Amino acid sequence: MFNLNQRGIGVVAVMGLAFLFFLVLPIILFKLNGMSKVLFQIIMVFTIIGYVKQMGLDGALMWIVSGILVYFIVWKYIYLFSSLYLLMLLMGFGFTSAIMWGSNTLRSKIGGWSESWKQRKAMVK
Repeated sequence: MFNLNQRGIGVVAVMGLAFLFFLVLPIILFKLNGMSKVLFQIIMVFTIIGYVKQMGLDGALMWIVSGILVYFIVWKYIYLFSSLYLLMLLMGFGFTSAIMWGSNTLRSKIGGWSESWKQRKAMVK
């Protein structure tokens, strides 16, 4: 259906694997080190309170909304939201290009380039 060349499909596959790695990374860290989970929960509580204050809520309503969000995000669905928060941070800091560069460099060192790419590279030299 889509007319992608081999290199384009490889980059998309590598990016998908890198994002899957970063989705699973917080879960692995939380299982290996319990303190990282507590640290993340503290960071998320203050982040949620800051977001609710920026929305313009103040007083008791701010604490009610913050409490509801903290319950669902920090305690009930911690693994889901920690993975999404890590991806949001990586994309916010522009780390996606570093993932692409690193994965393509690794792929070239282990010989994962397609034959057409090797031919193009030989033609340039």
